[in-house]
Amino acid sequence: MSHPTTWTHPPGQLTGKAVTALTPEEYAHAEETGLLDQHLGRDPHPPAQGQLTRADLRAMTPEQIDHAREQGQFEQLMRGDAA
Repeated sequence: MSHPTTWTHPPGQLTGKAVTALTPEEYAHAEETGLLDQHLGRDPHPPAQGQLTRADLRAMTPEQIDHAREQGQFEQLMRGDAA
């Protein structure tokens, strides 16, 4: 199944050797916090509600951008968590 490019896995995904090196407690914590989502083949997550993407940004006026920034609608984008 294909997902929109704005859907992402949580940052800091663990794969390969990093996963095999985890202790059982570390593995359980990583799974709980979503750091194994990509490794386990889980679907990516949609952006947080109300968050805007780069595509949204390109279509906005400077005033709209300022307002959206003040409302926190670029938080995910500014953290690098979104497309």
